[in-house]
Amino acid sequence: MKIQKATVVVDLTPSEDEIMHSIHKDARWGVRKAQKEGLEVRESADESDWSIFYEMYKNTLIEGGNDPKSLEFLKKTSDKLFLCFKDNRVIGGAVIKTSGIENPRLRFNASLKEYQSLQPNNLLYWNCILWCKNKGYKKFDLGGWQINARGHLEGVNKFKEKWGNVVYYEENFLDILICV
Repeated sequence: MKIQKATVVVDLTPSEDEIMHSIHKDARWGVRKAQKEGLEVRESADESDWSIFYEMYKNTLIEGGNDPKSLEFLKKTSDKLFLCFKDNRVIGGAVIKTSGIENPRLRFNASLKEYQSLQPNNLLYWNCILWCKNKGYKKFDLGGWQINARGHLEGVNKFKEKWGNVVYYEENFLDILICV
């Protein structure tokens, strides 16, 4: 059996406090720091916010040596946009897909480099987790986890690992094969 894909899944069935205590201490610290810094996450219903998020996403991917998808692709494959604010300035964002799938999936996440020390990504992840839990979902999929990651993708993997369990899938099946 050849393992093809992997992701990180957060179990949403425990209480909010239990979920918070199950994540890595560095992720908990990041959420608290972001809150102390006055960061705020809001679900967006404004169409113009997609363009604001897209610029951050595009720059993040280009800096990481990757080619960004089009704004149209992001909107077509995602249906919820969350933005992180500092003093009413958008400094980060995350988009998730909920429609047509059993478990919501984080599709894209980005933040402004100059604000990363304030931990906006931690607060975005936490707020997406809470939003999904409050909507009654049982699991939240944090999106791709790169098998044999190199370079900046190693850091992305390590960040996601702080939130849940790495899950490997066999290609063409959604059955969980191995949890680490």
